Amino acid sequence: MAPVGQALYQARRTFPGGDLTTVAAARHWVEDHLHEWGIEVPDMLTLIVSELVTNALTHTRSGLPGENVTLRLYVHEDRIRVAVKDAGPKPGRAPRLRPRNASSTHGRGLLLVEALCLKWGVLKVGTGVYAEIAR
Repeated sequence: MAPVGQALYQARRTFPGGDLTTVAAARHWVEDHLHEWGIEVPDMLTLIVSELVTNALTHTRSGLPGENVTLRLYVHEDRIRVAVKDAGPKPGRAPRLRPRNASSTHGRGLLLVEALCLKWGVLKVGTGVYAEIAR
């Protein structure tokens, strides 16, 4: 048994930015690693990965050609954590939280992530977010 807080398995991969096919590639990468490790993919994990990577590509420099987004996967005994590190804010834009509005046509991705996971938040180092889901 791994010590409390230490991951049983972990992996990291950097994907090219500026291309929305990166979202599907990130989902498949997570699923492939979990299968390789003999771990069942939780129902909502791929949706959460999709939302977080899409946000990085849409709202940060990671969406610009030549930039990238890095995905980290950590498997603990009781949970799976995904962390998405982006390339920082787009030129001329500062990161900010937007008010929650259920009637908006955009901006519900993090509401969905929050509803589906145990916890989520911003990375302590660099720019990006993480989410944890029960195994």
